[in-house]
Amino acid sequence: MKRILTALVALPILFYAVWSSSPYFFVALTFIAVVLALSEFYGLASRLGCKQQPVAGYAAAVVVIASFLFEEPVLAVAAMIGLAIVALASALANPDEMNKSLVSVSITAFGVIYIALLAGCLVGVRMIPNLLASKLLTMFFAMVMMTDTGAYYTGRAIGRHKLAPRVSPGKTIEGAIGGFIAAVATGFLCKLIFFREIPVTHALVLGAAIGVIGQIGDLAESMLKRGSGVKDSGNLLPGHGGMLDRIDSILFCAPLIYYYSRLFASKL
Repeated sequence: MKRILTALVALPILFYAVWSSSPYFFVALTFIAVVLALSEFYGLASRLGCKQQPVAGYAAAVVVIASFLFEEPVLAVAAMIGLAIVALASALANPDEMNKSLVSVSITAFGVIYIALLAGCLVGVRMIPNLLASKLLTMFFAMVMMTDTGAYYTGRAIGRHKLAPRVSPGKTIEGAIGGFIAAVATGFLCKLIFFREIPVTHALVLGAAIGVIGQIGDLAESMLKRGSGVKDSGNLLPGHGGMLDRIDSILFCAPLIYYYSRLFASKL
């Protein structure tokens, strides 16, 4: 019930952000999600005794998102260079913890790459100046969500064979297949319902790719949680865990829809 109630609150907000005449509501929503997910990621690392430089990480995340907002890739490069310099300088200021400096710098930088850089791809799609952006993102989120939903309910109904028992004991091969089929079917339905411009082959291939990559993203985040000894990255969203739990599949799939929008969508 908590999962359903949370979805009923979150989906209208997401729908408005995707279809609003101004893209900046979506940008703000993405930024909030990035900050919350990055905080949870650093929290997972802290449980293992790994220190980070969170202030530098948050600052770099802001610049990375801005690089997609203003379509200036050099900003993202500058942010990562600056982050590396600040993190290394901070490590030098604590020579007594020299043995932890490599881990500290690596975790700080990886959090920004994993969360801010990947999420920024969606900002890049939203900045396309026509309805194409809204249609692409609606189809994208529908595919990701239906992959998760299809995998969950198929796994509960007929799941028998474990997919990755050491990483996520609840996931099954049958569930993964169900999620894949749901993503492909969602692509086809999106084509029929509101996205007539997209070729059916594109819709099906995108659905297939998201049906695979999204589940890999889910497993990757499960591995991080299991390594940190927790079930959820946080408790922000009742029934869903933390923000990172909610966007793990989205992050892995975001570059796919970004590069599709740059390579193919302009021709639609």
